[in-house]
Amino acid sequence: MLQQDLTHALDAAAQPHFDAALAVLGKAHTRYQNAPLPHMLLGDKTDDIAPMQSLAATLGDGAERILILGTGGSSLGAQVLAQVHGALTPAGQMTGPQLVFVDNLDAESYARLLEGGLTASRFLVVSKSGGTAETMMQAGGALLALQAQGLDAAKHMGGIAGRGDNALRRLAAAHGFALLDHEDDIGGRFSVFTNVGLLPAIWAGADVAKIRAGAASVAAGLEGAAHAFAPLLGAATQLAHMAAGRNISVMMAYADRLERLAFWYRQLWAESLGKQGKGSVPVNALGPVDQHSQMQLYMAGPDDKFYTVLTQPTRGTGTRVPESFADDSAVAALAGHSMGNLVDAEARGTIDTLIEAGRPLRHMALDAIDDATLGALLMHFQLETIYAADGLGVDAFDQPAVEAGKIRAKHYLSEMGSD
Repeated sequence: MLQQDLTHALDAAAQPHFDAALAVLGKAHTRYQNAPLPHMLLGDKTDDIAPMQSLAATLGDGAERILILGTGGSSLGAQVLAQVHGALTPAGQMTGPQLVFVDNLDAESYARLLEGGLTASRFLVVSKSGGTAETMMQAGGALLALQAQGLDAAKHMGGIAGRGDNALRRLAAAHGFALLDHEDDIGGRFSVFTNVGLLPAIWAGADVAKIRAGAASVAAGLEGAAHAFAPLLGAATQLAHMAAGRNISVMMAYADRLERLAFWYRQLWAESLGKQGKGSVPVNALGPVDQHSQMQLYMAGPDDKFYTVLTQPTRGTGTRVPESFADDSAVAALAGHSMGNLVDAEARGTIDTLIEAGRPLRHMALDAIDDATLGALLMHFQLETIYAADGLGVDAFDQPAVEAGKIRAKHYLSEMGSD
């Protein structure tokens, strides 16, 4: 399903650091073989599928639109899985109700989403802490909008919250809407294989079993040797380039349906590794469009980046142009070709050109863009991030700087007084 090609990923500056990183990560690999993290076992989990499917059916009944209220990791993983089925792409979702991921807080945008009749709209509120300020602000707005139209929140809202007493659970109890339990040991940005990512994906038409099977196929490599484990090798490569002074990690995917993947990766990598003055800056790009906006910098700018290019088979797919294009020298090269042919050629051209310029690059080739392949890809990057944190000596699972900002925001809010 997924092939990681590291042939051109290392140069003379990075190679010695790669060898050192392998030694460190080999010890982490042994530790995880003896005591795997809960994150590594989610591909084999089955006992939560029925509750997910039940809430998906109940809340989705009669829905034309479902608004998923959550921010950061409580939204991005679900967006990746839903986008596989056309959600958030120009082509549009192939099946199910329209999914609207309300992951940013913007007063005007949200007010417009709540305009008009809400009879066929549903709301899923996602917060592990049960008190995320942005998400609870959205939930409160939804409640008032439903009440104003005489609609029952118990039929129009559902949620996912951490166990124990928290604000979201109290809100659900007060208004009678159903909640699923958030996994105790899995934080938001690592939650794509839990109900946080999978419940919205069900509405988009995803197959939970196939997603998890793809994830399990990668995690199974934990049982093998460190030097043969693709996520570990990816982490060692990235660590080597950080040590060599390349502190920017660019991910460019050649497919609209992989666009949110790069955003998901951006948060995962930045929030997990950016600590104690360490880490690298993740940059998301989309091919072929960002060849026009970014390639000049990548080719002729500073050599401070490591590149990951993701492709899928596109040759022979999509619309074609007329053979008559051959009569115009400006577009003669396109004559008779499919759009997929041009995407394939441009992806290979980008890879070859970066390699010729001496830019370190790995190519990740996907057999297809489907549930199982995305499950494998997401697990690969989760494990790569966890191993990279081991190599840097940081905790992959906390975010103290983010929490500090939240505390200040609540202080400023209290100073304003209520509207």
